[in-house]
Amino acid sequence: MADPAFDPNGAVRFDVKSGAASDARGTRLVLVPAGALEALERTTPGALAHLGSEVGRGCGARVAARLGGDAGVRAATLELVVSHLAGELAIAGLGAVHLERWGRAMVIVVSNPGVNSDGFLGAALSGALAAAAGREVSIAPLGREGTTARYFVGTQQTVVKARSLVSQGKTWSDVLGALQKVT
Repeated sequence: MADPAFDPNGAVRFDVKSGAASDARGTRLVLVPAGALEALERTTPGALAHLGSEVGRGCGARVAARLGGDAGVRAATLELVVSHLAGELAIAGLGAVHLERWGRAMVIVVSNPGVNSDGFLGAALSGALAAAAGREVSIAPLGREGTTARYFVGTQQTVVKARSLVSQGKTWSDVLGALQKVT
């Protein structure tokens, strides 16, 4: 059997009569302007990252349900899982997501992010991966170039090293090069 491609049809449902939006499983959704989320970060530190994690976990849970649970996700090809996660995250308005491999390093790239917050996006990506795979995932923002943001995915120990290198002003390519030498 061929891997099922991501199908966005029916992923978000609008019932204008009752004033409701929901996902394909019937979970209620609320559409929120990105500016409101960014304002939340300025007034309530940490709240936006928590919200990002919950948005991501919802996306990841839908992927896991579609692919047969976390065991089905772990058994699927990386390309299939990324395709489904990218579709869910795009429908949520988080941006266009794809994966890059740099040697042993895995980097999630978000083009045209819907919210200008690495805390929100990193938490959303981490939450999506964790909910889909059934295990916690560590992510570090590597920086932005124009409308593209990159996030390193790795062990907690390697993510700490990546964050340290980023805080020293290293570019994302320098960080990945340094991590390849260390790990």
